[in-house]
Amino acid sequence: MRHYEIVFLVHPDQSDQTSSIISKLDKLVKDSGGKVHRSENIGNRKLAYPIQDQFKASYGLINIECSQEVIEEIKSSFKFNDLIIRNLIVSAKKAHTDDSALLIQTKEDSEKDSYQEAKEQVQKSENDNVQKAKKVEISNQVEEEPKEEPKEEPKVE
Repeated sequence: MRHYEIVFLVHPDQSDQTSSIISKLDKLVKDSGGKVHRSENIGNRKLAYPIQDQFKASYGLINIECSQEVIEEIKSSFKFNDLIIRNLIVSAKKAHTDDSALLIQTKEDSEKDSYQEAKEQVQKSENDNVQKAKKVEISNQVEEEPKEEPKEEPKVE
């Protein structure tokens, strides 16, 4: 049996189906006597160029050890599955079990995005606090100013 790395892209409208596709592939490989070394649902990512008029797709990755017959079955299932817009099956020299570079990059990007969002929220709240402080200061100044009532001039007879 050989080692393979399979990467596939799922249509963004059906991105919730990525994990079910991974589990189907996992079951197919295990039922045939193969091994699954790594399976990852990487999630939605922006594509380098549009595929079928789509700019994003959900990535799935699975590293397996199986026979050629199973690979042919996987290829045919990809061919007739409309959810999968692209796939790549590569033969590998050894089993890969650690996190893929794509998954690590996706995690880093999401951490950067969440950090950036948190930073923007802090800046927004600081700006809101400054605006509220200015309003309070202005209202206090208005209250402190003595109100001058118009004085009546004495009548001269």
